[in-house]
Amino acid sequence: MREYAFAERLAWSEGYLDGGIAKILRDRIPGCCDVTKADTDSDRSGTDYWAVRESGLPPLSIDVKVRSSDFAAKGKDDLALETWSVVRSKIGWTRDSAKRTDYILWYWADTTRFVLVSFPALCRVFRAYWQTWRDQYECSVQTSGTWQSECVFVPRDVVMEKIMAWQNGYAEAGAGHGA
Repeated sequence: MREYAFAERLAWSEGYLDGGIAKILRDRIPGCCDVTKADTDSDRSGTDYWAVRESGLPPLSIDVKVRSSDFAAKGKDDLALETWSVVRSKIGWTRDSAKRTDYILWYWADTTRFVLVSFPALCRVFRAYWQTWRDQYECSVQTSGTWQSECVFVPRDVVMEKIMAWQNGYAEAGAGHGA
């Protein structure tokens, strides 16, 4: 079980804004002219940074997940997806449809590789598959000392394949919403 101090991990992840995260967001989000740190209330709702856009468009909410080691070169190209924020008590961010988040950005500090994903698409897919993936892939419990959270490490290509399948289809009269 890994142990993390929240404030320490937050300060560590904030150090990468100027080291690459801001440039990624400016390059990938149309009209993004600035990236600003979210306030504490916004952070609690799922926003680490705001991607400020030109022409008075509303800013987009970005939740950043910084990982220190990129294991893709070792054949383990996965995304850490939180099943439980507090094990068996509070659902994890990946399943939380009430989160005020437009995009999730994973950033690997040692390689500067990144993955940028629409949060609503990821959330919808994860809510459909999290239990299957939890049984199928490696899980890890982290503790802060007072609470424990749990993540499942799903191969990136599996997540992207499910998101692509969810984003495409046929409208059927009376059909449900799918995944």
